[in-house]
Amino acid sequence: MRVNRTFSIPVDLVHELRKKHNQSETVTRALRKYLDPSYEHTLNESTNKMILRELQMRFEPKSPEYELVKSLLTIIS
Repeated sequence: MRVNRTFSIPVDLVHELRKKHNQSETVTRALRKYLDPSYEHTLNESTNKMILRELQMRFEPKSPEYELVKSLLTIIS
């Protein structure tokens, strides 16, 4: 069974998600991976973009830190 929920996520993440064929399945897989306590994610598995996005989520939108990381993401894209 599936349920629709609304969550607030960064706009740039929405744009990336729109590029995926099955957005619901992408989000489901990501959340299962995130919520699985036995899964240990390492930096070696991450791309620079993934690391910067994770860092960006730690700051308030429009803060100087957020904007700096946003600029870095733009540069490497």
